[in-house]
Amino acid sequence: MKGKGYKKILSLVLTGVIMSGLTACSKPAEQTSGKKEKVKITYPTYRVGSHASAAAEKEIIDAFKKQYGDEIELVVEELPSDQAYVEKMKVLAASKQLPDIVEGKDGIIDLAIKNGQAVDLLSYVNEDSKYKAEIGDEAIKANMRDGKLYSIANARQLIGYFYNKDMFQKAGITPAKTWDEFMANNEKLKSKGFTPLALMTGENAWTSDLIFASIVGTDGEAGNKFMNTMKPSDYNNPAVIKGLTMMQKMLKDYTTKDAIGAIYSNAANNFSQEKAAIIANGPWMTPDFSDKDKSKPGLAERVGVALYPGDGVISQYEIGYMVCTTDKAKMDAAMKFLKFKTGAYAQKVMLEKGGALPLTANVEMSDEYKKNNPLIVDLIKLSADAKYRYSNFNNTANPTVIDVFAKLFPELAFGNITPEKMAAKMTEAAAKSK
Repeated sequence: MKGKGYKKILSLVLTGVIMSGLTACSKPAEQTSGKKEKVKITYPTYRVGSHASAAAEKEIIDAFKKQYGDEIELVVEELPSDQAYVEKMKVLAASKQLPDIVEGKDGIIDLAIKNGQAVDLLSYVNEDSKYKAEIGDEAIKANMRDGKLYSIANARQLIGYFYNKDMFQKAGITPAKTWDEFMANNEKLKSKGFTPLALMTGENAWTSDLIFASIVGTDGEAGNKFMNTMKPSDYNNPAVIKGLTMMQKMLKDYTTKDAIGAIYSNAANNFSQEKAAIIANGPWMTPDFSDKDKSKPGLAERVGVALYPGDGVISQYEIGYMVCTTDKAKMDAAMKFLKFKTGAYAQKVMLEKGGALPLTANVEMSDEYKKNNPLIVDLIKLSADAKYRYSNFNNTANPTVIDVFAKLFPELAFGNITPEKMAAKMTEAAAKSK
């Protein structure tokens, strides 16, 4: 009996030791190693591949991972284009499944606010005075909605248009001071065998939108006020109809054969390969002019920059980035990334590698940068004397209006609708956002 009892006790002791060992082995890694588990946050981006900001984006992300990699796992999803990005984010917004950090462009911010995912960031900004100074009061004010801050910009947009100086010289023209002169310049370029404009109607009709907005924004006090009005409900006004009348002529007679249906890369390539004399675009495009894989050799020396006729310039802040999570750990991690992505360091990288203007004067251009980027310096100097400043339709219009551009501009170009009818259809589209 004594032997059997001893064996039973020994068996119980061994079982206890084994179970104890199993329990120890099953403890979370942070309890045994002393390290906390990384917080995973998701971030999609279209700034990849041949995108003008791809190099800057990579440097910023790599620097963030190096600094915060021990505590935050940043999962980056690369999407092939602006349009692919917008389409996917809109689908995810419809099911309230947006990633943790999202760029709010092209109406994505409106959907995120509507579905309740966008977080008000104002208190997070106000509690960090150093960061607040880096982004500046004007950028904050520009993105305020009903007293709330749902997104933070990482760049300021100052947009004129680029032109091919050689083509202009051969056509005997200089940058136009009036819109009548602009149209006359287009005719002169065409008569010399040059295609005047690199327009597009696909995606968000970006390069066309900039010219359209500039016609409206420089059309006296009323037109300028309209292009500085957020979410207008009625497009039936003389300035818009004037702009559409001119756009109809430009799309029909003064642009490339592929403009109808063209996406941004088509329009950019047409200018960079000297298939068109003018492109409306921002300073982030300037690095492309020296890129042998994107532009004809020596193009940078042949490009000039100008204000729009009437001394107009598009001046606005990007919509910027949102945080779309309420999980405390993810929120803290997302805010670290957002501050890193929009703060002074990232603004400097975006300036030097992406041609994007910083939010405030706190990020200064070096003498070397100015020397290597004369077009940006020229644009800033020209804009100081601009009579009219305004936003573009991609910034001011309801997303439902931008969505119909790809359908309406081709119909306008082919004469299937009148400028008045397109303005009416834009008004109808605006009503669908309510």
